[in-house]
Amino acid sequence: MSLSKDGKIELINELKREEGFRDRVYQCSEGVDTIGYGFNVKYLSKDELALNGGFIEPMSEEVATKILEAKVSKLIKSVDEVYSWIDNLPEVVKIGLYDMIYQLGIKGFGSFVNTQKYLKSLDYSKAIENIKNSKWAKQTPRRANNLIKRLERARG
Repeated sequence: MSLSKDGKIELINELKREEGFRDRVYQCSEGVDTIGYGFNVKYLSKDELALNGGFIEPMSEEVATKILEAKVSKLIKSVDEVYSWIDNLPEVVKIGLYDMIYQLGIKGFGSFVNTQKYLKSLDYSKAIENIKNSKWAKQTPRRANNLIKRLERARG
């Protein structure tokens, strides 16, 4: 695993803050049925629903946390397979990138070609500039700024 135990806990706590919790299905800003900590209802697996007695709603925070922990483990594994270079980055940056990928998905992150190029070469200043100018930063400025702050810490 490419995150320490503490790093994984920090990521989960960050996702909880960013996504917020809802015990009932609601439509996110993109019009998608969502529950828990930003879970797309359509993509809840049978195993995940089994944690909630096989039902979608209502969902307790305890169950949502268990689902989030499972989703984060899967996310880290998938990201490590597709973007293995991320493992070479400082943990403070990895946490921010996993948060971004949780929100955008692996394919969505794939569209950040220049940002990836700058991150791979450890050019955090250009990565920051690229992120600031992205549609993603305009749509979710708090989340983008969080990643920018992490990149600034890594840059020193």
